[in-house]
Amino acid sequence: MDILQLSNYLDNLLDISSIKDATNAMNGLQVQNTGEIKKIGLAVDLCQATIDFAIEKNCQMMFVHHGIFWGGLQPLSGSHYEKISSMIRANLGLYSAHIPLDLHPVLGNNRALADLIGLENLEPFGEYGGINIGFKGTIKKISAENLTQKLSEKLRSPIKLIGEGEIESIGLVTGGAGEIIQQASREGLDAYITGEGANQHYHEAIEGNCILIFAGHYATETGGVKSVGSHLQDKFGVTTEFLDYPTGL
Repeated sequence: MDILQLSNYLDNLLDISSIKDATNAMNGLQVQNTGEIKKIGLAVDLCQATIDFAIEKNCQMMFVHHGIFWGGLQPLSGSHYEKISSMIRANLGLYSAHIPLDLHPVLGNNRALADLIGLENLEPFGEYGGINIGFKGTIKKISAENLTQKLSEKLRSPIKLIGEGEIESIGLVTGGAGEIIQQASREGLDAYITGEGANQHYHEAIEGNCILIFAGHYATETGGVKSVGSHLQDKFGVTTEFLDYPTGL
């Protein structure tokens, strides 16, 4: 398959056209190339480092969560030029999916994190832009400390725990969704898991009597690209490889 065929398939799979996102997210095909796609590099972030990894590993295409266009109109100069020009010189294509990848019910970031901790009785949760992008559900009773340890081992990421106690009900939204702690508190959930947040979210968690776990923006959003990669590999026989470049944030 070429990149146009794969992009058309991914557009439909992830329902790109109907899902609202940030104004400059530009979901879908971002950089076209030519020829057959035999190997796809999977990454959370499109940055010079992951581009270099993809070229080194002989990928013809990248599938990423955070694409190259976020700041609106900008000149092709400096680091922005270097990224795009290095991709074009290497004939490396790019496809990006932000919110559509977060909320996909089977292959999304939030579903991957829910499966990782064994969350059951899943229901939509975490309103953002008029849609629920995460999940809430239940797990076998576990202490906040033990759940934090489990997450740290599975995600290989430092975890910030705010609060203490036993946990049975959890809401989660991957990435930078600290503000949704208020929704978790209102719904009476024992805990809320996200990637990162701001200073005020500490107080909102304590005062709202909801344990808050920051598990890393990067770490909580590795699951979706990996799931889509496995799906494409099974369906089309292309090779995929995860290009790990953690930020620690």
